Amino acid sequence: MTEVKGIDFDKLDAHTRGRIKPWQRTLESNNKVFVANAKIAIGNILADKGYKKEALKYWRSVSKEDNKNLFEISHFYIGSFLLKNNGEQYIEKDIQEAKRCFSTVKSKFGFEVKNNIFICDMLLSEGTREVGREILKISSRVYSALLLLKVDINSVGKRQFYAERKLAHYTSVDTVNLLLNIDKNEGLSSSFRLSTINNVNDPSEGQLLERYLTDGNKILFNKLDSNDRYHAFIGCFSFNHDSLNQFRLYGKKDNKEASGISLVFNKGFFKESENPDDLSFISTKDDEISIQQGSCDDDKIVKNEIVAIPSQSVMRCVYVDPESGFISLAQRNEITFYREYLKEDDSKSKADNAWKEYQRIINNKAGKFENEFSCLKSIYQDIIQDVSDMDCEVQSKVHQLLDDILLPLRYLIKHTAFQEEQECRMIYITSLEDPKVHMSFGKFLYVDYEPVVKSNLDKIYIAPAATQYQPYLAKLLCDTNVKIELSNNPYRQT
Repeated sequence: MTEVKGIDFDKLDAHTRGRIKPWQRTLESNNKVFVANAKIAIGNILADKGYKKEALKYWRSVSKEDNKNLFEISHFYIGSFLLKNNGEQYIEKDIQEAKRCFSTVKSKFGFEVKNNIFICDMLLSEGTREVGREILKISSRVYSALLLLKVDINSVGKRQFYAERKLAHYTSVDTVNLLLNIDKNEGLSSSFRLSTINNVNDPSEGQLLERYLTDGNKILFNKLDSNDRYHAFIGCFSFNHDSLNQFRLYGKKDNKEASGISLVFNKGFFKESENPDDLSFISTKDDEISIQQGSCDDDKIVKNEIVAIPSQSVMRCVYVDPESGFISLAQRNEITFYREYLKEDDSKSKADNAWKEYQRIINNKAGKFENEFSCLKSIYQDIIQDVSDMDCEVQSKVHQLLDDILLPLRYLIKHTAFQEEQECRMIYITSLEDPKVHMSFGKFLYVDYEPVVKSNLDKIYIAPAATQYQPYLAKLLCDTNVKIELSNNPYRQT
């Protein structure tokens, strides 16, 4: 067995020993990768239960010779753990080790590492230490908020999230044709696209968070436009699979309302990870360089260009009323919930119980998010006040760091006027230098999404004014088990 010296398992509580036991068997393997993975898993369990020294020993025992990728992951864990656990107690050697660990893994965790190294530098300098601690709190609050917003779409075994196992994307019949039909020249269907944030129909996109944090007093964020370091791309989905309002707004053919398609995706289309730190939204130049050096499979590279991004997590949007401060999380609609549930289980009482349980879970998430959001605002305003007396260079760096830390959350905050959409989003933020960014000249920028649409469809809803396309769609999907249904919504065509 590959033991880690200095660990006395008899001193651990029974529950922790029970969780570690299966991984201990893996430590007996002759496969270095299996052993390294087990060490990281055991370290995570120990850290989760508060066994700091023991967790660090397991993470530190993973070597580059075992596996470079797992070595970098373990170092990211070490750095994050040492940084987040410094809190009010300042331990200089821990911060220095955290910085060394982050510096080791720049190419793998570019954006997160860049921010964390800057926080380490602030903590190591006596003049900025207090502000550094506050920024560390902000980072922790944003991370916690994002975890609450992450949709557990692959958690099929968790009954409470059963209602959120599928998400819909509203689009046009022409786009569906491109996504499902094989191009004779290319031999492939078109990829699903994440489009530039500038294409959305809400003019307040990206501004509500700053208005909330500053009480509407001053715009502090840098707008994400073509001249800035990062550009945001989004893929939009809805919990409501058959919505007349969204059929009327999206996917119009020849500007005709309710003439589009709702593509309902299964869990395979989205990324789900048991790793709680796997919430990277940002591609940095370091990431691009490492990919270009050969970390992608050959079949994902065409003409020496990286053409698609891998599967992404999907996050529920938050609806905020700027006037009252009312907050609501995107969630299933009661009517569509019952409609779908009763199709699969004809027991009304079971549907009632399932809805009550779902509401309990969502309300619990909403309460926790509101708490994180409120704390975030308080800490943010304290930092702005604290740095106001510092020199301009420090102020500029702090403001930029805050912008970067808040960036993933910024485009999940939407106006309550759009609450009916109950939207979820994939968000990918990158530099325009990223080779994955494509351009339809004069129209929009976009990135292609790697998972294949046809392979991950569960169902298609056809809008009331698009029923003539049903036979064509049936032909495109005849080699699949994808269900095709006409919308249940009444609509008078004009």
